[in-house]
Amino acid sequence: MFRLITKFLLVATFLLTHSLMGKGQDKEYPIIFALQQGSSKAISSYLGEMVEIRFDNERRDFSKSQAEIVLANFFKENPVSSFELKKERKIDNENSYLLGTYTSIDNTFSVLIRGKELKDGNWLVYSLDFVKQ
Repeated sequence: MFRLITKFLLVATFLLTHSLMGKGQDKEYPIIFALQQGSSKAISSYLGEMVEIRFDNERRDFSKSQAEIVLANFFKENPVSSFELKKERKIDNENSYLLGTYTSIDNTFSVLIRGKELKDGNWLVYSLDFVKQ
């Protein structure tokens, strides 16, 4: 009986430790979910009034409404298969970036999202870079 209780406690401790470690590493970003869905409308809700968008070497500034149209065209030409967040980093007290991989049926893009993480956990994005791999 003692062995059974000891094994149970060891397994329970392992599971609890594993779940607590995972919580700190798996921060969810709604903008990542929007990219995984390929939704320009959802992404536009996180954009600032002006946003810089780069596709490979072409970089332009767009208003929020223009950016939604540009992103809709991108998602139409490159329908999403997956988006995987690779890295997240806080630059300073206000600015952060997310780096991920956007995969479509035909292409793969490195995506760099620069913005400010707001107090409610949402983002105010001021720059999106899509670089074809």
